[in-house]
Amino acid sequence: MPPSSFAALGIDDVAVAVYRHVVAGAGAADEGGAAAAPTAGAVARAVHLDEATALAALERLRSLGLVQRSAGGGGYGAVDPRVAVPAVVAARADALVEVRAAVPELGELFDEGRRPRDADELTRVVVGQAAVGDWYSQLEHRATTDFVAFDRPPYVVASNESTQRVALGRGVRWRAVYTVASISADGSWQGVHRLGAEGEEARITHDLPIKLAVADRRVALVSIGHDPGRPEALVTESEPLVTALYDLFEARWRSALPVPGAPGAGEPAVDWAEVAARLAASTSTSTSISTSASAGWPVPTASSAGGAPTTRDEEARLASRPPTPAERDLLALVAAGATDDVIAAQLGISSRTLRRRLHALFDELGASNRFHAGVEAARRGWV
Repeated sequence: MPPSSFAALGIDDVAVAVYRHVVAGAGAADEGGAAAAPTAGAVARAVHLDEATALAALERLRSLGLVQRSAGGGGYGAVDPRVAVPAVVAARADALVEVRAAVPELGELFDEGRRPRDADELTRVVVGQAAVGDWYSQLEHRATTDFVAFDRPPYVVASNESTQRVALGRGVRWRAVYTVASISADGSWQGVHRLGAEGEEARITHDLPIKLAVADRRVALVSIGHDPGRPEALVTESEPLVTALYDLFEARWRSALPVPGAPGAGEPAVDWAEVAARLAASTSTSTSISTSASAGWPVPTASSAGGAPTTRDEEARLASRPPTPAERDLLALVAAGATDDVIAAQLGISSRTLRRRLHALFDELGASNRFHAGVEAARRGWV
């Protein structure tokens, strides 16, 4: 058994080293041929500890019934581990059962402190960061099969990826629609990719009207105010209302852009006409290749901007080449309406490097602006 296995019994690595030494029966044999029980000093020298530390470890093991002290000699001997260790494990299991039995009472105390005036209501309003944050965490823990969310600022609690990983580990299907503002902070895009690697299905859109979380299609938490100083949310278990909110999520999910590399990113449910419209709209607020000659960008020639390759062989080659991960990330952020500054920050590159990559990508797609790039990328199945 590796030393780390004993941590569940409350035994640290130092005590494990001491225990293994005593179990091995190290020590000089007495006149009857039996090994003499080593003293704390002998154990300390053998395990390279100071005597006080060795003695504390021996007494900890003795309190658990794993070693015993010899009468008069001051030495320590091991109790047969085939008997002693299972006994300690059984005692710890009994204690854990008692802890689990206390959970309902603790839950009642927790609910009592947050109980609304009318306890029979299926829908209630919660106000304040603590209350809203508590309910969001509850939904994360309560989900057993399905969890969906709209992710948009402002946030009332810090992101806790570990809670989501636990849910994904127990088989919960987790889907989230992010906004451009969700990934505006440095590192946020990488966080979305980390969760995607764990199993989260993610999509991105320009904006969302509300913050939303629905667990198992049974209980929903929806924002009704965006004041970060005094957040308000509606918690509901009303079946019609939860169904309506879930349908809203599904509608936005279908129109949002799959995050490259995330599970479900290849699903054909994306409305590419809407994506193209968003790309077209973004040209009015973000730099496009066709209007950037003054910034020193080469402008594509007519032959490259027309969209159609000059030969069938060339068209087949372009259509068959899959996009690189970097190209998919770039297209996803562009299609979602992210500004150049946000894109550069998320990809960890300079604005000049971003412009070069956009030009190379548009040139590869035979596009003169973001709208043309979106249409051509959709035609090739790149996004």
